[in-house]
Parts: sequence; C-alpha cells; structure tokens
Amino acid sequence: MKLIGGVIIIGSLIWEDHIELEKKGENFIRRDWRNQNLKAERTLVPVPIRYGRKSSTRKETYSMVFDNDHELGQGLILEFQQPISSFEDLEKQAIALAIAEGIYKSENRRIISTWGAVGLLINPQLKKNDFSKFEFISKKWRDIYHTYNKTFNAKEYKRAESLTPPIDEYGLLTIKWQDDMNKFDILLATPVIPDPKDPLTAKQIADKMIEKRYDTYFKSNIAHNIRTTQDKEIAENLPNN
Repeated sequence: MKLIGGVIIIGSLIWEDHIELEKKGENFIRRDWRNQNLKAERTLVPVPIRYGRKSSTRKETYSMVFDNDHELGQGLILEFQQPISSFEDLEKQAIALAIAEGIYKSENRRIISTWGAVGLLINPQLKKNDFSKFEFISKKWRDIYHTYNKTFNAKEYKRAESLTPPIDEYGLLTIKWQDDMNKFDILLATPVIPDPKDPLTAKQIADKMIEKRYDTYFKSNIAHNIRTTQDKEIAENLPNN
C-alpha cells in the first residue's frame, strides 16, 4: 500500500501553535504537529463551510463547521510528509490530528469527542482503480467507529433541517470530492457539532465578535486563505472595515 494523504484544514490548525488561548507559550502542540507530519505546501480547495459553532475557547464567538447544505467556501489541504503505507500509518495520522485538535487526550483515547470527530474522505477513483484497497481501508476505518457506536451520533453534526451530516455513522466524510483534491487518495478532516444547529446571519456572527472583543479567529482565517461566502458581509459589520 502506498497512498498520498493529507488533512483538510478550515480553521486555527493552520495558524495557531497551541490549543488553549490561556496557555500560550506553554506548549506548541499544533506547531509541532504541522512540522512533524505535514508538508508546507498548501492546496486551496472548495469545501462547504460556515461559521457555526459557539466556541468556549474563542470567547464564545463562532468557529468553523462543515455544512453540506451551505455554499462552498475555501479550505486548505496539507499533504502528509510520508505516504500512507499501511492502515496503521493512517490511524497514527488520525490520532495525531485528534491530539492537535484537543480531542485525543489521556482521559479520552479516541478520535471522537463530545463536540467533534476525525473523519476520513476517500478518493472515489480508488474504488474504481483498486477496489480491494478501497474496501480494506473503508472496513478498517468503520471498525474503529464501530467501537464508538454507543457514543457517536452522526446526526448531531448536521443543521436541523439537513438530511446529510458531513460525517456518517462510520466516520466517513460525506462532503463532495472536488477536482482540487485529485492528487490525494485519502484525506482527514475534523467536523464539529454546530451550535446553534442552523446558520447564523453575517450580522449575528459579527455582533458576537464585537460583544466579546475578539476577531482573531475570523481575521486569521482570512489571512490564511480560509474563506466563507459570508466573509465580506461579516467584515462590513465589524468596526473599522
């Protein structure tokens, strides 16, 4: 097995070096994760994303969620430094991502949590070109999520009226494969549970940033080419824009 893999990033994983705002300088988990696992080159990719999760680590402002019913914004893909040569390699990368996200911890040795989960997206061409490899990877990934069947509910990851959450009950991502992803065989990403369930207006998103005096997440995303279709209107509702 030799597969080209990477991570879809739609937020602070690309620009933040630590996990918790109040612990700046004490650890550099995200920086070390990027340096040890990912190439520096970035691939821009259309993905269905929006601001939609009230984040306690972002002063109750809104962070990014995947939403299959939302217009395509723009995320990033960073390639793994080494090809995936076994399923164990893939599992190690999933755990490394979960650690960088603050999901996998000493008290929770899983790639899911109460608020987010690491999901897998497989290039549909792999199913056509090497069905046995596709089936092997899919089955092994589903086996991981089978152990979570009593604590993982994919329906929590969708907006209220949506039919399709961005991750299914087997931990497989349901976002549409894009042509910009074609150099990759497999991709990991971290959907999170939206809060509130349905989309916010640009003014609601901006007002929360004004109220909490915190716009670092929004402005840092834009600076790193992570975009949503609401960005222009959000910016227009912020002071000094």
